[in-house]
Amino acid sequence: MISQQSSAQGLVFIYLEAGPDVNETDLNAWYDNEHAPLRLTVPGFMSAIRYKAVDSQNPKWLTLYDIETPEAANSDAYNALRAQGSDNEKAILSKLGGLSRRSYLHMGTFTHPDTKPEELPSKYVFVVSLEMTPEGEDELNKWYDEEHMDLLSKIPGWKAGRKRGELADQPVAKYLAIHELSNNDFLSTPEFKHATSTEWRARVMKNAVRREVRIFELHKDFGKSKV
Repeated sequence: MISQQSSAQGLVFIYLEAGPDVNETDLNAWYDNEHAPLRLTVPGFMSAIRYKAVDSQNPKWLTLYDIETPEAANSDAYNALRAQGSDNEKAILSKLGGLSRRSYLHMGTFTHPDTKPEELPSKYVFVVSLEMTPEGEDELNKWYDEEHMDLLSKIPGWKAGRKRGELADQPVAKYLAIHELSNNDFLSTPEFKHATSTEWRARVMKNAVRREVRIFELHKDFGKSKV
């Protein structure tokens, strides 16, 4: 496993649920052809990737925007784009079943040494959100960096992983890990079971206040920034 520096020092994480009043075909046409591409015209927005849930949970849709700095998520250019949304966008946003927008700081990026650039983004992402007691945070980060990420990298099909910490004043779990995998059967592998059953993990999880696990499949990679 290779630890890497990332030029993306922030992440915008969007959960989206169509709900009963928005047709999913219309939702995807709007997001894929209008909403996401326009975000890549904002300075500081580096890439956009959209995923669809395969775990039968809601929200159904996830979008990840890598940003150069956390400030890009609330820049004047970004806020102006939001204010200038089309009538179609405003109509869809007013009827959505759910929308959650979160901003995170970069804390670490790890890539399997055999991963080729063209293999990213991978077909699946495994998303883990964690909220810890204050006294458990340092041990969480130590465990993740020194044991857990390395063990997860041994799972067949594991391509890369990244760790994020949320910005202040957001009512969401503080820590986020995103793992990219080429297959969707990793939960049943001996490697995954070992990575999630060590003594160190058991000690760390005693201080977990909240934990959410999601699995998504790649829907669309919008490419890189247009500026």
